[in-house]
Amino acid sequence: MKLLTAFVQEVDARAVSEDLREHGHRFTRIASVGGYLDEPNVTFVLAVEETQLDDVLASFERSSQARDLEMPVSLRERLEDWRARTVRHGGATILITDLERIHHT
Repeated sequence: MKLLTAFVQEVDARAVSEDLREHGHRFTRIASVGGYLDEPNVTFVLAVEETQLDDVLASFERSSQARDLEMPVSLRERLEDWRARTVRHGGATILITDLERIHHT
């Protein structure tokens, strides 16, 4: 089994949730905030069989997208060598780890 921890922009969270449910995947959804741009995110946590991994990843790919965001002035001031006014941000960032077991009480 695999444990997936996925960070998704808040704007895409509903579409991701609906796609995962539609394909029969169970998940936990946690409100979170990104550390770099301080933007609202949703963290999804899922335990999946290896045979389901590609289907789950496809749900995230279908339902989330990267966007160009204006770099906050406060960050541009702190990063003296930063030239870009916009950054590519979003889509889903997914951490995949081996899961030894699940224990329910």
